[in-house]
Amino acid sequence: MSQKEFKGTSAADLVKEVMAEEKVNQTELAERMGCVRQNISQALNRGITNMRFDTFEKMVEALEYEVIVRKK
Repeated sequence: MSQKEFKGTSAADLVKEVMAEEKVNQTELAERMGCVRQNISQALNRGITNMRFDTFEKMVEALEYEVIVRKK
């Protein structure tokens, strides 16, 4: 299992990067999360500061990643 690391300034940008890396579209992510594509679209396009952490965490987990906080 290879480790990949993503850095960013917004949760939405991080999720979009992981989606691109994993070649997962919004419909596929929605299916993995048990919701509709519109929910994913809204969460990713609301802006930099408006995604709730629990939403971010659920998206990351559905993409089979984990959230790690590390001191610089």
